[in-house]
Amino acid sequence: MFTLLILAIGFYLYKTGDLQKWFGKMGTHVPDNTSARQTIDLRYAAGKITEEEYVKLKNLI
Repeated sequence: MFTLLILAIGFYLYKTGDLQKWFGKMGTHVPDNTSARQTIDLRYAAGKITEEEYVKLKNLI
């Protein structure tokens, strides 16, 4: 009986679109390349990485 209740609630949420919104919020976040590039640029500007490391990281992105 409990399983039937869970399935009914899930079906209702699926039909209203709330289930997709909820799973969309739980999905993994893929960072964009611009934020990675900005982070590398900031670390290089602060002197935390060498020029060789900077070039290697830029080539990886």
